[in-house]
Amino acid sequence: MLPGHYFNREQSEAKHKILKRYLTPFASKILSKWPSIDFIDGFSGPWENNDTERLSDTSIGIALETLSEVAEKLGHRSSDRRIRCIFNEAKPESYALLQQFLDQARDQHPLLKIVAFEGKFAANAPAIRFAADHAFQLLFVDPTGYTGFPPSSLKLFNGRSSEVIVNFMRSFIERFVSGDHRDRERNLIELVGQKRAQYLLDTGVTIQSVEEEYLRMLRGDLGYQFAAYSPIHNPDRNEIHFNLAYATNHYAGMDVMRGAEYSALSEHDRSRYMKSVQDGGGDLFSGMMDEMEIRGPYLTARKEHLQMAFKTLENLVETHPQGLPFGQIAAMAQQTLFLKRSELGDVMVEMSSAGVVQATWEQRKGRKPNERDLILAP
Repeated sequence: MLPGHYFNREQSEAKHKILKRYLTPFASKILSKWPSIDFIDGFSGPWENNDTERLSDTSIGIALETLSEVAEKLGHRSSDRRIRCIFNEAKPESYALLQQFLDQARDQHPLLKIVAFEGKFAANAPAIRFAADHAFQLLFVDPTGYTGFPPSSLKLFNGRSSEVIVNFMRSFIERFVSGDHRDRERNLIELVGQKRAQYLLDTGVTIQSVEEEYLRMLRGDLGYQFAAYSPIHNPDRNEIHFNLAYATNHYAGMDVMRGAEYSALSEHDRSRYMKSVQDGGGDLFSGMMDEMEIRGPYLTARKEHLQMAFKTLENLVETHPQGLPFGQIAAMAQQTLFLKRSELGDVMVEMSSAGVVQATWEQRKGRKPNERDLILAP
């Protein structure tokens, strides 16, 4: 079998699959309520791509192809383009390639507005935000390192009509977490701001504490209601390579992201296993009878989260005795659980059988709660 565009870049493939499988339902849902969307790619490249013709292994190609399909399906017209793609790139050589590609892409994607900015994202952020005058913004931040997107630049795009996906580069950030890194304080300030950096330095800096503080920054400083991670493991080592941080103000967004994550990372776990068997020279099918042979870190975590879901939801119900719509409670749980809302609905049915919650959905003759059903303790 010939190697594909993502050969030895499987973690990037998983990241791009999440983006693609998120963009389609995201854009469809948003455009059913909002008149227009800006997709903003703050660190677009192209960089290490192998597909030089279509850029199908880059966020650029994925965004253009996916959003064009959405626009066509929704009946958009070139005279009334409701989706804009904004690409920003700092490296002159990459920007030249980007411009060359976009000159052709504008003809190939007539239903999209396509804009490019050259320069560092943090410096260009005010101009990009001014240009992004559509009703809703999705900001995608995927740098090659861990600088260039301070909270001050991200804050320009926050608000009720926005969402953000940040590739939290764990493989890079771990380098300055260690106490002997000379630029640790400066890098922490660049990542989470002065006050949060000082808090980390005072309480102890670990990669886990930095990641947790980053989510607190998205919720606290940027004001998003929900924020969570999707971890992407390196297939050659048992460690997280990327951690996609996602923030939204609507509970439906959390479910769309968890759905895209499940589809992409389940495949990533299986391809990771297949690669390990091939690299080891063993029989590809020798361990297929045992599910544990295939299940990777993501699917293993999901199984653990299914076991934790009952208690997690029970705690949320106890702390909100006035009741909350199931969609809201599910999204709160999804901040820590890699589960889809439908799976949490099944757990909620178990909770009603155990007398932990009222089966309010039975009033409309439902089998399990929908997003609008009020969840109440007995």
